[in-house]
Amino acid sequence: MRDYIARDPKTGRPLKTRRRRSTGPNLAYQSGEGPWDSIPLANILPLANGDVNVEPVIWADRERLLRRVDGIRALPRIRGRDQNLAHAALKAALGDLDPRYRIAGLASLPYCALQVPDSLFEHLHELLEDVDAEVREAAQTCLVIVAPVFPSATEETLRRQMRVTQKGRRRNGFTALRKVAGAWPEVAELHIDELIREEDIELRTEGAALLSKLARHKSASLWDLIGWCLQDEAVTVRRNAARALVPLAEHAPRVAQIALEIAFFDEDDKVRNFALKASQKLDPNSFRMQRLILDGTRHSDRAIRISCIKTLPIILVEAEVRIQAADLMLQETDKEIRALLQELMTDESLEGTEEQKNRFLAPAPKVEVDEGSLSELSAPPPQPDPIDQTNAAKKPDQRQPSQDELYYGDDFDDEMDDLV
Repeated sequence: MRDYIARDPKTGRPLKTRRRRSTGPNLAYQSGEGPWDSIPLANILPLANGDVNVEPVIWADRERLLRRVDGIRALPRIRGRDQNLAHAALKAALGDLDPRYRIAGLASLPYCALQVPDSLFEHLHELLEDVDAEVREAAQTCLVIVAPVFPSATEETLRRQMRVTQKGRRRNGFTALRKVAGAWPEVAELHIDELIREEDIELRTEGAALLSKLARHKSASLWDLIGWCLQDEAVTVRRNAARALVPLAEHAPRVAQIALEIAFFDEDDKVRNFALKASQKLDPNSFRMQRLILDGTRHSDRAIRISCIKTLPIILVEAEVRIQAADLMLQETDKEIRALLQELMTDESLEGTEEQKNRFLAPAPKVEVDEGSLSELSAPPPQPDPIDQTNAAKKPDQRQPSQDELYYGDDFDDEMDDLV
């Protein structure tokens, strides 16, 4: 089996992705089971070419008679040297006049294209315009299957399918593009880049709706697409682009901050709501977010004002919060927001209740006391001896001499009397 290489439709170079490439097709990418699985390999080509009309087989414990339609459905089972013969049989079925064979060929095309894809997608491109409604429906189903596996081969087919006037076919084209976005984000970005440049608002809207699916893919071109769609004149385009802001905030927060500066002040309520949800997932302490929050406190949208005002205590200190709240109170008219601002302006440590003030008091320092000193403090004071108290009572009162008496001697009093 040859490995299919998806190429950039503009440069022709292989597309590079960060994920590991699988060595083979996905297990889900296999043809459905049916009675044709019981056809012997040697009998598939004769039955598919119409050389044999009927092939009896036993399927689900019952005997069945299979015809050319079943032989065409069994073509994906052929491997090896007969692949070219199976490819020729499939091309003949896709170009047959009988719509039953064209439908059967479209059912086998996705799996036979893994072996030999030559000219099969040209048939698919034409059968999307088939005169038979059932053939067109089968071709649309086939396109959804092959688009994520063969993005380069189906590029032009997908581009035309998304721009037809029939709503059913256009819806089918965008369904195929969503499948491509999951497997090859780079290819989907190229298609979206073309869609958002169209004059048709519906095309731009559908293209912008795919941005949320790609938001986890880190790509500069994708970030540009989101920014352009957020500035589109059609509100439906801006709404779909705003849906990508929340996943973008999770995977590329710095880019999301730039996009929020556009979406935060959009005139549409839904766009602003998506921007508000995305802002709650970002770090409010970054410089760009602080500036955005301060601007949002004066926003015309009440929900945005409330959300930004509640964020003020996170990005500002208490004194700055009170100053900002007092400034906003001068122009605010909403009762609920004024009550919120009044709460932010109140300093509980000075203007609060006694219980609120006590919350700001520092706790008393813990004093460590030794066990020995604690026992001394708890012991009763010593009582004086009663015998010593009696002797002290019997002794005469002995006055202590003053300093002058000690200096002049005993004649000090007599001399003082003579002077008087």
